[in-house]
Amino acid sequence: MAVLPEQVQKADGESLLDLVRHSSDLLVVVNQEAVVLFANPAASAMLGVPLEDAIGKDVFHYIHPDDHEHAMINLARLVRSPGTPITDTLRVVSANGQVRVLETVTTNCLHEPGIDGLVINGRDVTERNEYIIKLEKSFDAITVAVAKMVELRDPYTAGHQRHVARIATAIARDLALSEDEIKGIAVAALLHDIGKIAIPAEILTRPGPLSPAEFEIIKSHPEAGHLIVADVPFPWPVAQMILQHHERLDGSGYPNGLTGTDILFGSRIVAVADVVSAMSAHRPYRLAIGLAKALTEIEINQNQLYDATVVDACLRLFRERRFEARDSVL
Repeated sequence: MAVLPEQVQKADGESLLDLVRHSSDLLVVVNQEAVVLFANPAASAMLGVPLEDAIGKDVFHYIHPDDHEHAMINLARLVRSPGTPITDTLRVVSANGQVRVLETVTTNCLHEPGIDGLVINGRDVTERNEYIIKLEKSFDAITVAVAKMVELRDPYTAGHQRHVARIATAIARDLALSEDEIKGIAVAALLHDIGKIAIPAEILTRPGPLSPAEFEIIKSHPEAGHLIVADVPFPWPVAQMILQHHERLDGSGYPNGLTGTDILFGSRIVAVADVVSAMSAHRPYRLAIGLAKALTEIEINQNQLYDATVVDACLRLFRERRFEARDSVL
């Protein structure tokens, strides 16, 4: 059986080795070239190889190919940061091809006497991860179902929320936001008009121009939407993004006349996506204005009404033909 370096045995005694041997969590020590120096029995079981075969192998031999780039970036960060742990989730592939998901904490102990390596502690969270994926799929399906409720009530805007969500998601990706931020913006965009469920159907669907009084009723939908989702424990500020999606940088928007950075960045993304989608489509009270004019509208009014960074990203997507209308949102 593989053992820890002799210095560790002398420093910490046989009792520490017993703890390591009997741990149900993987413990692997690698050098800065990612070669395995030590592995405990739990690692042997997860990787499906005898301990003596694990020692001396490149640790990337066991990491799922799709996770290699991410793991290499973390390895480089660790080598530059002695004593600093990095928490991560990655997949390993055992000798029989079984894929397991590990939650890992890796610490740079390259300069620790008797260790001289990167210490990887890993816990198998495969079943938990599968359960979370199922929950996320259910959450996504419920979100889409709620969005469809609004569209069924207002057939003239059928598909509008999904179209806004696709544009907003594409903008967020172009701006290199994190996947978590992108997901939150996608959810807010998909539900941004949910407050219209509180608007009388005869106003939503009546052809011809709206009266000032009718427009004031329409303008109440961000607050109604905020009220509907305010108590939903989203991990993102979805309710606030819905409330603010008609706010404008110069304070001319509604319902609260917010200005500049008082408006959430996600709301600024949804606002631009909403304008482009709405102007490109027919409404009961007007014909479609068209995509070209919609892009001109946001370009002319960037820095005044719309965030310039968001506008630039949106213009790139459409003018360079990098936006796919059928891209998946959730």
